[in-house]
Amino acid sequence: MAKDAALLAEFHQLIGQRMDKGQIVQPRQIVEEVLENKPLAGPYANFYKSFAKKHLMSVVTQMLKRIGMSDDPASSQMVFPGHTRLVKSYPVIRDGGRALVPLSLCTPQELSGHILLLRKQAKGCENHAAELEEYVANKTSLEAAQTSKKQPEAVQVEPA
Repeated sequence: MAKDAALLAEFHQLIGQRMDKGQIVQPRQIVEEVLENKPLAGPYANFYKSFAKKHLMSVVTQMLKRIGMSDDPASSQMVFPGHTRLVKSYPVIRDGGRALVPLSLCTPQELSGHILLLRKQAKGCENHAAELEEYVANKTSLEAAQTSKKQPEAVQVEPA
């Protein structure tokens, strides 16, 4: 099978193509398409294919989960026309599995779920930043205290 980077690039390409066409992207479909193009042969081919499919499903599912989860502006090929951060498709749970669904095909409930997830992520980031600020303040105070202890006091010597 192809190297990891080439395989990831192939996943990205297939996902992007489906997003551009406004299609729902399901990990199973992406993995099956990739495996069709990389046939395995031999007496244990079914075993290896089954093992590879399970791992690749996990990889693609993680890729889909990350789409639309960043505060950074979306890449130009993924951005919903007229917006900076909205993406063409969002990861949702449908029919018991994760799927990447075009924005126009998402239900209000699915989009509300994603909004809640983004707000939870924002709150987590805010809490993380506050904790890091506290750490930096404490570290700065400790370093200042240690520096003042390390500096020897000036000793004045009287001439004899």
